[in-house]
Amino acid sequence: MARLNQNVYRRARGVGTLEVPRRLRQLLPVVAFFAIAFTVDMITGQSYSSAWGSAAIVASVIHLVPAIRPALVALGGYAAIWVTFNLGRAFAEDIGLAIAEPETIDGWERAMFGGKLPSASMQARWFDAAQGGMHDVLLSLVHASFFIMPFLMAGMLWWKRRRHFRDYAGATAATFALGLLGFVFLPTAPPWMSDPGEVTRVTHHVLEQSAGFSLGGASGGDAFWFEPNDLAALPSVHVAATVLVFLAARRLGTLAGWLGGLYALLMTLAVVYLGEHFVIDALLGWGMALVGWHLSRAGMGFFARIR
Repeated sequence: MARLNQNVYRRARGVGTLEVPRRLRQLLPVVAFFAIAFTVDMITGQSYSSAWGSAAIVASVIHLVPAIRPALVALGGYAAIWVTFNLGRAFAEDIGLAIAEPETIDGWERAMFGGKLPSASMQARWFDAAQGGMHDVLLSLVHASFFIMPFLMAGMLWWKRRRHFRDYAGATAATFALGLLGFVFLPTAPPWMSDPGEVTRVTHHVLEQSAGFSLGGASGGDAFWFEPNDLAALPSVHVAATVLVFLAARRLGTLAGWLGGLYALLMTLAVVYLGEHFVIDALLGWGMALVGWHLSRAGMGFFARIR
């Protein structure tokens, strides 16, 4: 028994002596990440300190917690779809394959609604430039949620319904590809641009009133507002991405599906009222998302059968 206890003690000591160098080896890359970030920060005149520091923190977490790497790869791939789409969107107009003028949809919409744009009619009834309203702020927040909600849904699906995450990511890629076709062949000026005398870009107006600074674009201020291509209104990707959130939310349960449907309807209302899109853009956004979703599911089913 005494010999057995000595062997256990020796093994425990051996494990302990080997454990310290292993932990040090784990920490060395972390030290290197921050050293590189510090060096680059000094070279660039400390102009982007927070960016380099954040990059070092992210790299360290990925290195120290291997379990999160699959999620980061999947969600990073989803983010890459968005980056690729926005790069394509920025240059869509420059390709020179337009088949109509940017004001074409404006004329179609007027013909559909008795000569007056729905955006102008809605703003005439509900928008007061002098004082604004709570509904202006709320619909502007709905509009801005486009930059957050799709990514939250991607993370939720990866965590709760991983097999549906592939459908969602594939549907996003297919939907964005269809959207780029619209931007290339039918570049469209949104209502706030095609009819500035009738339609106000309410999102800019709300931000200027609430935050106290001037935005670029329609408001004529400094170029704070990032817009890679103003002539990318048709179809509405804001609406399409929101409809994809709705279709994915249905896979999370009945309540989530109802909330997702309400969110998609609110986004449809918001983009028209705020002057960001025509009704035609919004309807095509719905159609584009539905087509993209079914293309993705059909594609995933095909690859599953041939494996």
